[in-house]
Amino acid sequence: MNKNLIYIILVGLLLVAGCKSKNQTSESSNESQVILSEQKPGNTQQKTGKIKTDSKPGFSNKYDRGQKKRESIVDKFDPFGNLIERTENDYDKNGFVKFKKRYTYRYDEKQRRIEQWFYQYTPDDRPVFSHVNYIKYDNMDNKIENIFIGYDGQGNESNWAKNLYKNNADGKVTEDVTYNKQGFPVYKINYNYENGMLISENSVYYDGKGGIINKQTLFYDEYGTVIKTLDE
Repeated sequence: MNKNLIYIILVGLLLVAGCKSKNQTSESSNESQVILSEQKPGNTQQKTGKIKTDSKPGFSNKYDRGQKKRESIVDKFDPFGNLIERTENDYDKNGFVKFKKRYTYRYDEKQRRIEQWFYQYTPDDRPVFSHVNYIKYDNMDNKIENIFIGYDGQGNESNWAKNLYKNNADGKVTEDVTYNKQGFPVYKINYNYENGMLISENSVYYDGKGGIINKQTLFYDEYGTVIKTLDE
C-alpha cells in the first residue's frame, strides 16, 4: 500500500514538472528579440590635395643642424699630421647655409701651434669678422703668452688682448694676467694647488688703467665644486 502511494506521488510530480517546462518554453518563444542591422561603411574615399614640390628640408633642432655641420667639415694636414686648415658651415632651421667658417693653423719647428686664425663669412663669401691668436711657449713647452686680435668685416681691428701665464713644475698654470693694448692689466687670476689638486683661485678685476675694482676668492672641495666665495 505504501509503495503504491509513493509511486502515484512520483508520477504526479513528473506531470507537473513537464507542464511547467512547456509553459516556460512557450513564454520564451513569445519574447521579442533585438536584431542588429549590419552596418555598412560610409564613403572612405580620401581627399586629394596638391603636393608641394618646393618644400625645404627641416633642421629645426640643434642635433640635425649639428649633423649637417659635421658633414660639411673639410680638413687639411701638413706632412707631420698637424691640422693646418678646416672649413665648415653653420645651417639655419631650413637647412640653408647661415655662415661659412674657416680656421688656419701654423706651427713651429717643434710642432707647437703658434698661430691660429678664424674667419667667418656670409653664404655669398662676404667677411663678417675674424680673429687671430699668436702663442709663445717656454723651454718646457708650457704656454706663456697669447696675443688675441679681433677684426671686423672690413678688416679693422676691433679687439686686442694679451695674456701672460706662469706655470708650476707640473706644468699647471698658476697665474693668468690679461692686459689691454696700453699695457695695463684688465684681469688677473691665480690658481692655488695642494697635492696636485686645485683648492682655490684668487681673481682681481682692474679698470684698465691700473686701478683695482674688485677682488674675489673661490674655494673648492676635492670634487672641484665651489664651497665658498669670498669678496674683498
